[in-house]
Amino acid sequence: MTDRDVRRTGGTQAPGAGPGGGAERPSGSAAPEQAENVEYRIAHLQERLVREEIAELGMRVETRGGTVVVSGTAPTTECRDTIVRIAEEELAGVPVRTDIVVADATAPDRPEELA
Repeated sequence: MTDRDVRRTGGTQAPGAGPGGGAERPSGSAAPEQAENVEYRIAHLQERLVREEIAELGMRVETRGGTVVVSGTAPTTECRDTIVRIAEEELAGVPVRTDIVVADATAPDRPEELA
C-alpha cells in the first residue's frame, strides 16, 4: 500500500510497512488516536505559552518517538520554571523532556580586548 492509498482510505500503515506489503491499521485504532491527542495537547501547550503570563514565543515543542521535547531559551530561571510547570500540566501522562537554556544577561566582568 502506498502513502497515497493510506491518505485516500483514511488508514495508517503500521511501522515498518512499506510498498512491499505489511499491515494497515484502520484509522480508528488506538495508536493514531493517541498520537492525534498528543498533537492536540502540544498545540494547546503552545497557545498557553503565548497567551498566559509569560507570553513566550521562543519555545519549540515537538515529538520525538513517544516523548515530547520542549526546547529553547528562557530569559530567566522563573520563566523556565513556569514553562516547565505549564508543560507538565498540559502533557500530564506523556513523557516530557525539557531542554530550556536560561539566557545570561549579566554584564561582562572585564572589557573585551580587540586586536
